[in-house]
Amino acid sequence: YSVGWSAWLDLTPGGVSKASALEDVRRRLGVEPFATAAVGDGGNDTEMLRWAARGVAMGHAQDSVRAAADEVTGTIEDDGVLAVLRSLLPR
Repeated sequence: YSVGWSAWLDLTPGGVSKASALEDVRRRLGVEPFATAAVGDGGNDTEMLRWAARGVAMGHAQDSVRAAADEVTGTIEDDGVLAVLRSLLPR
């Protein structure tokens, strides 16, 4: 198990995580690994951020989450996810 950013307790079978789920989806859809991105803010997101070609931590994330990411975006209040999504869209 892993303890998420909130007071919740995340229970999953061994070997199952957000990263493993996204890897399964990536393979099924035929998406190349370099074309993956993930955004997270909690301790249960670190493996996912390391998995993604572009791992982005939210600005309010704890230091361990920021360390797992390739970059840090703004906070929820600063529309950090929106900035990442806009950067992924063709111009």
